[in-house]
Amino acid sequence: MIDFRTALGVMSNASPYAVSTLRKKEDADSLLTIKNYLYIKPPIETDFTQALRSHKAGDIFYLCGSSGDGKSEILTNVYKEFSSKIDFHLDATHSKGQHSSAIDCLDELYDKYKSTHKALSVGINIGMMQKFIKYGASRHQDIKETLNEFFDNRHIKGFKLGNSQFFDFECYPRITFTNEKISSEFVTDFLNNLTEEKTDNHFWLAYLEEKKVNSVVANNYEILSRPAFKDSLVELFGLTRLYEEQFLTPRTFVDYIYQILTLEHPDGIVGNIFSKFDNELSHKLSSIDPNGNREESLDDFYLAYATKTLSNELLQDIEFLCQQSGLRLSAQGVVQLGYMLREDELLHSLPSELKYRTTQLEKRYYLALIDIYSKENLDKKDENTFFDIVEDVLLKAIFTYANRKLKSPNFSYIVSREVNQFIICNKTEIQADLDWVEKHHLLSTDYLPIPIIVNGKPPFTFDLDLNILSLAISICEGFKPNRHQLGVLTKFDELVAHVIQKTSDSDSMKIINQSSEKNNSTLVSKSGRRFMVEGEL
Repeated sequence: MIDFRTALGVMSNASPYAVSTLRKKEDADSLLTIKNYLYIKPPIETDFTQALRSHKAGDIFYLCGSSGDGKSEILTNVYKEFSSKIDFHLDATHSKGQHSSAIDCLDELYDKYKSTHKALSVGINIGMMQKFIKYGASRHQDIKETLNEFFDNRHIKGFKLGNSQFFDFECYPRITFTNEKISSEFVTDFLNNLTEEKTDNHFWLAYLEEKKVNSVVANNYEILSRPAFKDSLVELFGLTRLYEEQFLTPRTFVDYIYQILTLEHPDGIVGNIFSKFDNELSHKLSSIDPNGNREESLDDFYLAYATKTLSNELLQDIEFLCQQSGLRLSAQGVVQLGYMLREDELLHSLPSELKYRTTQLEKRYYLALIDIYSKENLDKKDENTFFDIVEDVLLKAIFTYANRKLKSPNFSYIVSREVNQFIICNKTEIQADLDWVEKHHLLSTDYLPIPIIVNGKPPFTFDLDLNILSLAISICEGFKPNRHQLGVLTKFDELVAHVIQKTSDSDSMKIINQSSEKNNSTLVSKSGRRFMVEGEL
């Protein structure tokens, strides 16, 4: 029997099985069989295969996406069935000759295609498609124009133009945001395959042998097998998508699972999950470590842990958690495992201190907005939710931030500029446009177009992402942004500046004297081209 670490090794990026290639039948071995057991057939493969089966002479089928999306896996799977009828180009990112570039390779491919008019299947990276449009031979201008048209219609699943059809991984998201939840059939099915207690699951059989020596990797596998732990992983991947714009590609994901199972860490798999190692996904997940939350209950726990003043009851519960997980957990590890298993029956009888839930109000709000944008018809509850989030949080944050130098809150005027010791404020009426939302079709969950009406002008939209929403909530709660949030703060500054610009022709202004202890203000109204001072307030 293959030992556990060797079996898990097929998931590593360093493994020869990381990228599928056309192997001769006699080259197949037991590790390839184990690796194929984990394979999850994606919906894009089903659609792509169906299209190939109805091909005609001269058709071109593009399978396009990012590196690690699984293009070679799909093309390898369908090659045997269609290779006698369709030409395959399995890797358009590398040149075939010593002195030829990938662009030259594609030029030659299209030369052959035009001479034979045989159907063609091309696996290609999005970046290479863009390079070919720019640098491909002029004799293939017709193909370059087709590729250009694809980019204009990339949001259309299975986009077809003439004899070319495109299957883009971006139209088949591996993480979905529906019913105010984060889910992923791909991740869930893969992890279930990996941990399923079946006699034909070589990973589980190898684990049973590994368990006899009580190894770290066996303990990690046991914890990963818990349904609540898998669900928490799915949520984390979804949050990295929304917070960090991190796409989940199979190659990076599978390597990540391999590393969190096999790397040594004092807190076991939970410590690995939130640590940075040689995997792009790990660097993004480390930024949402629950230990990074500054909550009073969490700070109290750390203080009590450090000063050895934890209650006996809590100490007993921590010991129980360590025994059940097979880990000797640090304070950080207790918080991390409590977070990952917060819905697990293992923690149901334990006190709330071991089930830390980060508030993640922004996550709940953002998922609620996605659901609203995805509906054909909105009910009263949807309308109330929309206004609660957009007007009572986002618009409030705009006023709070723009008027931060005022001594008291003001949601009718917005600070537009400062002149010496005077602050100039423009009269502002601002509201969200729900009618626009009801007519809008959401193309991506990466950001949500929020339409707002300022002083009765036609609505303008700004792109709301999870980071901006998080900042807005913090501002409403009294937090003052700092330089560590420079990227998101720049976006928010641009939004505030746009709102202020929309109020530049306001018919009413307020001038506030900063040098006065009471911030005395003077109201100025505009009639036509004339301004009238209405007196001090």
